[in-house]
Amino acid sequence: PGLYNIAAVINAVLEHLLNCEVDKNIYLEALAILYSYEKKYDRSLSMYLKLKHKDVFTLIQKHNLYGVIQDMLIDLMDLDHKKTIELLLEKNTISSDKIVEKLRQNELHLYRYLDEYDKKNPKGKYHKELVKLYAIFARAKLLPFLKKSDFYPIQEALDICQKEKYYPEMVYLLGRIGDTKEALELIINELKDMQHAISFCQEHDDPDLWNDLIDHCVDKPEFVTFLLQSIGTYVDPTVLVLKIKKDMKIPGLKNSLVKMLNQYNLQVSVQEGCKKILVSDYFNLQKKLVTVHQKGVSVCDEVVCGACHRKLIEKDPSRAVSLAMFNCKHAFHLQCLPDNATICGICYTLEQK
Repeated sequence: PGLYNIAAVINAVLEHLLNCEVDKNIYLEALAILYSYEKKYDRSLSMYLKLKHKDVFTLIQKHNLYGVIQDMLIDLMDLDHKKTIELLLEKNTISSDKIVEKLRQNELHLYRYLDEYDKKNPKGKYHKELVKLYAIFARAKLLPFLKKSDFYPIQEALDICQKEKYYPEMVYLLGRIGDTKEALELIINELKDMQHAISFCQEHDDPDLWNDLIDHCVDKPEFVTFLLQSIGTYVDPTVLVLKIKKDMKIPGLKNSLVKMLNQYNLQVSVQEGCKKILVSDYFNLQKKLVTVHQKGVSVCDEVVCGACHRKLIEKDPSRAVSLAMFNCKHAFHLQCLPDNATICGICYTLEQK
């Protein structure tokens, strides 16, 4: 640069570009280099972007031009969205709000940026926008995102999923807002997934929901078969059996009933076993408690009577009196207690307050 007048060369190149249609890219690249020598980095960046030349990222990093790329974000994202997002997240010289505002005109770029932004800043700032963007560009990420985040308006998310007919996501959102009945109807009528329906009822543990499931399936023989084989451990199977029509032909009925009864018997057996264990533990612990309460308790010289506040232990044997100590560890002279006292006067007074 010191060997020639940079401004003169720039003017010459510009004049040549006006009159020449050949090798324009070479002259534009030359302009980009010349502008960088003159420290007119915004113009240099513009030249590189016109050329779609990836040296633009080197120029930004070399001369710390993060502050001047705000109006070039769309072009930079078009050129290489991964490098652009990496630059934006690495330096944080442009606020995320400004970046989002600039990228709103291109939802794909906005999705790419916010997806990466959320990985580094998982505080839910743009989760409302991400619900819509995932619904458009990354359906596979939508349901896991809805489950892990609490920072989006549920009704708006539900409206988006209804518009796109994303039934698994709708089921989850309806469950979150308590509309489990509609969610169950979607599972049965749209997803036609009985295992999902049973898991859903099990998750929400609502007897009315189980009844709704049975009512939806009782007129469909293949669903009845599946229920007979699957719900024995969750609800009383007689509820289902009593609702089956007498003339209905159910495929594999015998095997289904055998499996259902085995499951139910297993559940009853487990409950009885648990009951025996609980009863045994209860009596063992009660025995330990009684043993502990029957043990002697040491009383030191400093302990005073809870009623008269005189020391319990008298050094003069002639003045010694009988003592009473309650399980709460409050002690009294026996003569200071009312006749037939069975509760601690101190603790009783505190409880009354």
